[in-house]
Amino acid sequence: MAHAESVRGRVLGLDPGERWIGVAVSDDDRRLALPLLTIDRRAEEDDGALAIAERLDAESATLVVVGVPLNKEGEEDAQARSFRRLGERLAAALGLPAVVVSERFTNPLPPPAPPPQRRRRGRTTVAQHQKRRVEEHALAAANILQRWLDQEASASRRG
Repeated sequence: MAHAESVRGRVLGLDPGERWIGVAVSDDDRRLALPLLTIDRRAEEDDGALAIAERLDAESATLVVVGVPLNKEGEEDAQARSFRRLGERLAAALGLPAVVVSERFTNPLPPPAPPPQRRRRGRTTVAQHQKRRVEEHALAAANILQRWLDQEASASRRG
């Protein structure tokens, strides 16, 4: 496969899961990954391919990077195989080639606590907690994609 700097066009990053699919997209120069959306698979008949395609119409992606939970040895278990297949199905539905990468060590860190004067009294509501959990999937997809972009950029500088 060609390195990131020798190929033009945005890259789509996917973090497939049992319920949620985090989606991220790179900039045109393939330097920066940005969270795009999170899809609830239970609400989509096609695992979210149409929702992604609608958002990507203006994004013009040329490749999909699919993060799967490989074990320490870099091998797939049944869950990783299932997520890889889901990512590959989505890429095929979008008419794009797919690259599968390990998602190990790419989950986002929890956000820092706000400064004491900015903390709100009371507890986080269920809706706030759910919204934050949903956003974490798109952030995880962005982390997966950013790691791949960085590796590709590094490889092209060496080669």
